Amino acid sequence: MEAWKRNLYILWFGSFFVSIGIGMIVPFLPLYVQELGIHDVKEAALWAAVIFGINHVMIALVSPFWGKFSDKYGQKKSMLRSGFGMAFVIAAMGLVGTPVHLLLLRALFGVMNGFQTSAVALMAMETPKEQVGKALGTLQTGLVSGQLFGPLLGGVLAEWLGMRNSFFFTGFFILVASILVLLGVQETKQYPPFKLSSLFQKNSASAPGTQGKAAAAPKLQFGDVMKQSPVIVTLFASTFLIALSFQSISPIITLYVKSMHIENHIEIMAGLIFASSALGTMIASPFLGRIGDKYGHLRVLLISLMLIAVLYIPQASVDNAWVLMGLRFLSGLCVGGLVPSISSLLRAMTPISLQGSVFAYNTSANSAGNVIGALFGGVMASNFGIPIVFHIISGVFVLHFVMLIVQARKMNRTIKEAEL
Repeated sequence: MEAWKRNLYILWFGSFFVSIGIGMIVPFLPLYVQELGIHDVKEAALWAAVIFGINHVMIALVSPFWGKFSDKYGQKKSMLRSGFGMAFVIAAMGLVGTPVHLLLLRALFGVMNGFQTSAVALMAMETPKEQVGKALGTLQTGLVSGQLFGPLLGGVLAEWLGMRNSFFFTGFFILVASILVLLGVQETKQYPPFKLSSLFQKNSASAPGTQGKAAAAPKLQFGDVMKQSPVIVTLFASTFLIALSFQSISPIITLYVKSMHIENHIEIMAGLIFASSALGTMIASPFLGRIGDKYGHLRVLLISLMLIAVLYIPQASVDNAWVLMGLRFLSGLCVGGLVPSISSLLRAMTPISLQGSVFAYNTSANSAGNVIGALFGGVMASNFGIPIVFHIISGVFVLHFVMLIVQARKMNRTIKEAEL
């Protein structure tokens, strides 16, 4: 079996285990806060929101640093750093005694994050160019599958075994993912051994013994790539807008379902609606990745954005939960053309030596969109009603589409120049 295919299979399971582990703790986080001594419902909800959000804030702040780390020492080392670190930290969350302790550990968990970013970067680097979209789309299904089953499994384990034990199981899942990477993933590019002291050393202008020689072209720095290919910033903005759009809707879906006057099993119906979107993404990602490899990832991205913009309009006025589920499933199919397409475009535009940093900055954009989107959706829904959020997000997707159309010629030119 070719090395890149073996890496894909291993990283699929690794992404699945990490995603399912992280998703397991989300359903009972407010209840865990109450168990830690915050009995007032409103106060517990505020604590839960802050504890949930601090993770994304820290990811946004530290991802560029870990991107430089992965460029220098390799994506595999970065995944192992992240995986084993997250497994230890999340298991420790089962031992805390106060919400403050949990908040600090969630912040540290965000600092340790980066497994999925490095997995995407490694697959983008190691996969043959004509197979990148397919590989990244397949990898995306591992992440989405974990997001689909994680909350369900977490709720079941919390009820059967207790919330504290659920954190230990979560740590175990992430530990399994890390061991899979340690034993099975291969990088063809050779990297220097990691030394802690080297993180604090500035790169010298030239290597020892090269003064006075006609050296090769200097190594490109991230700032140089941004100047040469400013359209990369457009893709970061694209990632930010996608995260903002989805996170503006996700926290209010349960309330929206409740407003439809369903008599029984509101939570189950809301969970099914969440799952329908994830299922659509899981089905479509590999297929749209192959389409992107054949016809162009920018084209797939643009079509997906416009279709989602159209599908969000009827969601604002639907009064039947089953109809909403169908619309969310169709939206999920279109989502399968977003993240893999952006990852493939970033890979095509960026030198291999800087792809770790570029994907890390993209992760920062995603985390920033998650935080701002959740705040934006909550504020708009509480002041103007839930339907207006769907209309606004539909408009954001249209503006997003226009932004990419304006930059399309520059993107295609940048890709052709990178191929030369």
